[in-house]
Amino acid sequence: MTSNSLIKKVRSLKQKKYRRQYQSFVIEGVRSIQSAVEDNVRFESVFLSNDFEQDRIPELKKIPSNIIHDIPQSTMKKISSTSTSSGVLAVTQLPKYKEFSFDENAIYLDGISDPGNMGTILRTASWFGVKQIILSKGCIDPFNAKVVSSAMGAHFQLNFLDSFSLFDLSGYKIIGTSSTGTPINEYVDRNEKWVLVMGSEAHGISDSIDKTLTDKLAIPKSGKGESLNVGVAMGIFLYYLVQ
Repeated sequence: MTSNSLIKKVRSLKQKKYRRQYQSFVIEGVRSIQSAVEDNVRFESVFLSNDFEQDRIPELKKIPSNIIHDIPQSTMKKISSTSTSSGVLAVTQLPKYKEFSFDENAIYLDGISDPGNMGTILRTASWFGVKQIILSKGCIDPFNAKVVSSAMGAHFQLNFLDSFSLFDLSGYKIIGTSSTGTPINEYVDRNEKWVLVMGSEAHGISDSIDKTLTDKLAIPKSGKGESLNVGVAMGIFLYYLVQ
């Protein structure tokens, strides 16, 4: 039987302060948990609703049976952060924030506050193999349940870093987005190390970060749309930059 104290702890992880306190966060959904198992993530506990068919995730056989808990649907609804739970949820440790690696490119997120956009950004960064994610103080917690859900397991391929002065990155191109910048398809300095700065949905790149930029790039516009979603825009920039 699953203890009430364990259920209470898992429910509390919906809040950032308790994720920090317990140094844990929640993963939900078949694909996200499959990805975590494939990346050799160690789980603290796994919860399956009574009607969940374990054959949907064969990888569960790799997990010690003593940390797997079968629970009623009513309990799953209490600990789930989604309105329609997939019936499987896991708790794992928060990764330690890393030091900047001068051997790799990076993405600097400047005040990204929407969880869906943050999840899309992380998923896109993972797709293009850019592992270093620098987070400004105004960013949403990347381990927020909605972010984790929309990132679809990307967290386990990325390294998260606290914000620092980009002026310290000598030898790096600090690339920002601007409607008046050089068209990305004409950019010629792709072979140099770079940090791509993506600004907030509402305000763009902050003035303090704008001062650190060495290059400003734009995505050429063909239609009449007012703007691109920040996650979509980042995907286009990365497509060109990583080639």
